[in-house]
Amino acid sequence: MSRKHVLNVLENKRIIAILRGDLQGRELEVLAALEEAGIAAVEMSIVSPDFDAALARIAADFGSRIVIGAGTILSLDDLKRAITAGASFIVSPDGNREVIEATLRAGLVSLPGAYTPTEIVQVQRWGADAVKLFPASSLGPQYVRAVRAPLPDLRLVPTGGVRLDDLPAYWQAGAWAVAIGSELVNASRIKDPSLVELRTVAHAFAVAAEKSAHEAK
Repeated sequence: MSRKHVLNVLENKRIIAILRGDLQGRELEVLAALEEAGIAAVEMSIVSPDFDAALARIAADFGSRIVIGAGTILSLDDLKRAITAGASFIVSPDGNREVIEATLRAGLVSLPGAYTPTEIVQVQRWGADAVKLFPASSLGPQYVRAVRAPLPDLRLVPTGGVRLDDLPAYWQAGAWAVAIGSELVNASRIKDPSLVELRTVAHAFAVAAEKSAHEAK
């Protein structure tokens, strides 16, 4: 999957579903539910049990239809594992220049984490395609708006504690996309044999993103 395609999906669909923790061997079922609900991008955290095999299964089964990324990538060794498993984009909670540059050399999309304007601008200078604004819950939409006022070209992806009812404010503030963790995929929803609640909540996030994209045109 080309970098251009990955970036187009992230920009137009605007929701990244984060898979973190024990998926109980149901990663393919979870991906099918998310796809059915309209989610087009998924990030699997490297701290998840069975990360390498699970990500490889997801990439093999869904990689032609859903953009598959790897998260919590802190080192070159982590990056190598993510690439081997089939990730198309790389997300980190920090801004590691080596990881950013190696990600780009591998032809993948880079979304490192940053918090302050200095950190955000620095990782973009190193080539980051977009910036994971983390933790977003302690900053809020007003921070996105304030940072983008003098730097309107920033691609910011608020992550951490973003709820469904937060989305309109983030879109209005200029967020490029958002990444959703336990507010979408969590242990209780995965335990449900039917995954009905997961589908319902995922669909609500997808609809909210689609509405924002439509209103922006």
